[in-house]
Amino acid sequence: MNSNRKLLYKVVQLVCVVILGIVLFNIFQLVDIIQGTGRVINYTGIIRGGTQRLVKLETNGIPKDDLMLYLDGILNELQTGQGQYDLDKLDDIPYLEKLSELNDYWDELQTEIMIYRSDPGNKEKVVQMSETYFNMANDVVGTAEFYLEQKTKVLTSLELVMVILLGLLIVISLQQAITEIHLIRKNKELATAAYYDKPTGLPGRLSCEEKIWTPMDRKQGPYCMVMMDLNNLKWVNDTIGHSAGDTLIKAFADILNHLTNENVFVGRYGGDEFIMIIKNHREEQIQQLLKEIELATILYNKKSEQLKIQYAVGYEYGGDSLPQMLEKADEKMYLNKTAAKADTNDL
Repeated sequence: MNSNRKLLYKVVQLVCVVILGIVLFNIFQLVDIIQGTGRVINYTGIIRGGTQRLVKLETNGIPKDDLMLYLDGILNELQTGQGQYDLDKLDDIPYLEKLSELNDYWDELQTEIMIYRSDPGNKEKVVQMSETYFNMANDVVGTAEFYLEQKTKVLTSLELVMVILLGLLIVISLQQAITEIHLIRKNKELATAAYYDKPTGLPGRLSCEEKIWTPMDRKQGPYCMVMMDLNNLKWVNDTIGHSAGDTLIKAFADILNHLTNENVFVGRYGGDEFIMIIKNHREEQIQQLLKEIELATILYNKKSEQLKIQYAVGYEYGGDSLPQMLEKADEKMYLNKTAAKADTNDL
């Protein structure tokens, strides 16, 4: 289930990234188009106002060929997209049609201005044509502004899509982060559980193995390996119940746990098996520790009416390696266990 969810997240992320890339590409293009359209609108306004100024000067006897060439250059660049003013040719048919009409009328107006220069009798016609040209230029500006408005709407829609995609990616990333955090915590809990025996509060099997296989430090020797096993746990589980068996294990673990210090390691090695790794102790001190365990067990058994701790123990002192010492301690513990069973049978 988790694998399928991770795969789904990856697929959704990939699709979102691809779509986001396409959206960003189109946004950049639209921004460039919008900026170019803004310049087109400005220069179309220049044509509109400049033509009015040209006609006014011409009808007052002041020829302005340079202004006429300037306006002619702008109009030509608006139609071709090529020239010195960095103007774009808008990809909009209504705009281009109106611009073509404006250009044709501009040619007619220029012709009438030239006629006026040699024969001022057509002044009224030139003025009238300039007003018509002004209105036509207004229409071109209006069409370009409508084109700009449409592109701006598309840009706004794409920006909304981009925000949604980014939001989705953030949500997925957060979900993945949360899942990873939960996974890390779970792994940490599993690792802790592997090294720590929660029911008894003692180090668990992996901690015991780690201690056993860690080379001995001769400066802290001699070492002693103690192996202990509860003799009556199966009987308690079968007769009284597993909860009683758990209580017995915990009680014995508490007795052993009171002996732990920097030189005495105690751990739960298996279901009913416990080990002690002792260093910096003489053998007499080892025997004294085992006596303390025995006395604590007797005290517990006196207080407990139903549950009685019975255990076997064996130890190996001053060996060459802890794994070898564990084997020998286990053999001695087994002999002790067998002897205890024999005594029970004799009784």
